[in-house]
Amino acid sequence: MIAFIQHSGNANFRYATNLEVEHAYHVFSIHETGLKVAEELNLVVVPDLERERAKAESRAEEVLTYSDLGYYERMRRNSEYPLGESLLSLLQQKGVDRVAVPEDFPAKLALFLKSRLPLEVMKNPFSERRAVKSEEEVEKIRESCLAAVEAFKFVLRFIEKSLNRGRKRTCEELRSLVELRLFSRGFLAENTIMASGIKTHQPHWTGYGELKGHLIADIFPKSREHGYFGDFTRTVVIPELGESGEIVDMLRACIEAKNRAEQMVKPGILARDIHCEVCDVLESYGYDTLRKNGKEGFIHATGHGVGLEVHEEPKIFENDDVIKEGMVFTVEPGLYYKKCGGVRVEDTLVVRRNGAEILTPCEDFVVL
Repeated sequence: MIAFIQHSGNANFRYATNLEVEHAYHVFSIHETGLKVAEELNLVVVPDLERERAKAESRAEEVLTYSDLGYYERMRRNSEYPLGESLLSLLQQKGVDRVAVPEDFPAKLALFLKSRLPLEVMKNPFSERRAVKSEEEVEKIRESCLAAVEAFKFVLRFIEKSLNRGRKRTCEELRSLVELRLFSRGFLAENTIMASGIKTHQPHWTGYGELKGHLIADIFPKSREHGYFGDFTRTVVIPELGESGEIVDMLRACIEAKNRAEQMVKPGILARDIHCEVCDVLESYGYDTLRKNGKEGFIHATGHGVGLEVHEEPKIFENDDVIKEGMVFTVEPGLYYKKCGGVRVEDTLVVRRNGAEILTPCEDFVVL
């Protein structure tokens, strides 16, 4: 039997086991061809203090603790590597003669197991499975997406009131405002992008200093209850603070590209076709893209999956992934130039039988 072992602290473990715990391991059998989960073996090993919670919440068929594996006995005997020896003993008891681990598996444990059993590193079988969401997952993502949109509209009102009173605000203030707003509503937002000014030509610059003529607001909260993310971006034009027509033109081109791409989305289309549509639109206005130049302009993928991670499968780029019903991903064209700054507009959507359903309902062109 070949067993796949994954460790806790990542989205695949949580998805497979329904557990959010530390220092735990999920052991399950896979078919000889790899990646497809088999039925013979499905267990979790958790610290002793997590026994009852794991038995109540885990999707695994069997829950074992460190004590059950003899870990503490080995510690008392001063064994060289109690964890590795305990897991090896478990695998042998279960009839495992080959082991597979994911790419992010702890190196020391992998090397120990490899010295005793044939071991290979392979793609986690749950990564691909997670790309297609159940309706329950979609609703969780929708909840986080709507929270992001609400926080965005809240910060817009705050900026508007500040402008009316002649008060200048900073990116730091806006980021704190958004993150505290989301936390009070049950969501965790970290490194929220509230970026303004010329340095917005760096796509992931979080933003510092005084608010200027336009604001990129990129908000990606995670529910503290169920762990699913939302993702949403709008670029806000603020003429009162000196926005240029160049930024407005860039933004309008990105909005057109986003909407054209979203209209294409349906089961069976290729990810590369969506990405190429975005590039076609932006290049038609004379802007650079990765496939044309690559130094400035549209310098990232069109989108990415959203779920228990804010970036997961599928990737909407120059790849041949087939879009399937139930996939949830972003469409986020952006343009970035050192001479004037950057813009980006982003929706999260779910693929339905007849097209895309937008999970981040909000006007595209936002001006204060």
